[in-house]
Amino acid sequence: MRSHKPMRTLAGTLLAVMAGAGNAAEDGAETRITVREPLPYGHQIGDLVEREVTVFPAGGASVSVKNLPKPGRANAWLELRSIRHESVAGGTRIDVEYQVTNVPDAVRTVSLPEFAVPLDNGSKIVRLPVNPSFITIAPMTPGTVLGRDRLVEVQDDTQAPRVDTSTAEQRIRVTLVLSLLPLLMLAYCWTPWERIFRPQRPFAKALREASRLRDAADEAFWPTALKAMHKALDATAGRTVFPGETRTLVSQQAAYAKLEADIATWLDVSRGVFFGDGSFPERGRRAELLRLLGEARAVERGIH
Repeated sequence: MRSHKPMRTLAGTLLAVMAGAGNAAEDGAETRITVREPLPYGHQIGDLVEREVTVFPAGGASVSVKNLPKPGRANAWLELRSIRHESVAGGTRIDVEYQVTNVPDAVRTVSLPEFAVPLDNGSKIVRLPVNPSFITIAPMTPGTVLGRDRLVEVQDDTQAPRVDTSTAEQRIRVTLVLSLLPLLMLAYCWTPWERIFRPQRPFAKALREASRLRDAADEAFWPTALKAMHKALDATAGRTVFPGETRTLVSQQAAYAKLEADIATWLDVSRGVFFGDGSFPERGRRAELLRLLGEARAVERGIH
């Protein structure tokens, strides 16, 4: 991006033709505008082109800076990038900066847009025009390229040197491992290990088996539920528990002492079912047996 410095000065004198400037006109006062133009040739796309406009108002007028043009597209070839103002002795200097934004097929002459200086005399705004200026814009490449040397065809890029990435790869591996540690900790904490490695709890198993047959016929429920109770008692005591031997169970497992009477009752019921007349207990007693198995399950879990 190149910026061409102003090379020549065009000075113009504009009479102050403003409403209410009669006194100034009688005194021979006049507004002067001095313009420094950019280099008229050698511009290409991206170049910055500056015009310097210095205004010396007369008759008590001043430059209305708030009414100066705003940055934006100026024409098909130029864009107004910025407009700056600065007070100088007796006047105001305005720097207008354009940028070339288009590329012609051949050298082309374009005009810098006409610029109007807004003057404020206290009662109205008068715009004094600054004549347009002309510059030439060149294409990016010539129309005909000589087929010689490196201009014949596109050249290969220079081979880029290899970069040692072993250190970076090692850091990435370490970072990945460290980032996995919190995930592993969460997985460990939230995994239901008690379900995966469930300890053998005889009364919990007996309760599940009996509960599945809660609504079955007596012929299906009572033999299964009572056999499940016997297996749980034998597994807990480490030996076969017969009717009248509940004291042996309690002596080995003191936590079951409060259930001793209920266990003895159901051992007698079991003996009547399997070795007596074979009659089953009333249907309402199913809940009693299931409650006993539930309380025994709580004891073996240590929460009762």
